[in-house]
Amino acid sequence: MTEQEIFKRLVPLIREVTGVREEQIRMESCLMYDLGAESVDLLDFTFLIEEVFGVTIEADEFEQQARRRIPGGVYEENGYLTDEALEELKKALPEVPAECLKPGLKKIELPSVLNVAVFVHLIQRKLADKSQEVKNA
Repeated sequence: MTEQEIFKRLVPLIREVTGVREEQIRMESCLMYDLGAESVDLLDFTFLIEEVFGVTIEADEFEQQARRRIPGGVYEENGYLTDEALEELKKALPEVPAECLKPGLKKIELPSVLNVAVFVHLIQRKLADKSQEVKNA
């Protein structure tokens, strides 16, 4: 499934959880900052993604990716992401502008920087992985 196809299927889901108009939703739109989503909306959004696309997105999926990349390293200190964690998150989340992943970012604030493109590409990867698993079975 192409990026554009996934995006088109995500738009109604985003509208459902945020109530924004379709023309307000762009790939670079942050779900929380730009579209007004709250934490509970993100949970609803991931459930809708699972229903529509058949892929599961864990609440701490991006954190898990970054933690795997820094084995033995420190991910957070006193609730703030370490410089090492921020660098790994920049690699795991290339869709997020680097200026959003800067020192002083709290672990709890990570969902607030996620944009639509992050979800489009994550779904695309998960669908490709799922397709590969079927081929290998």
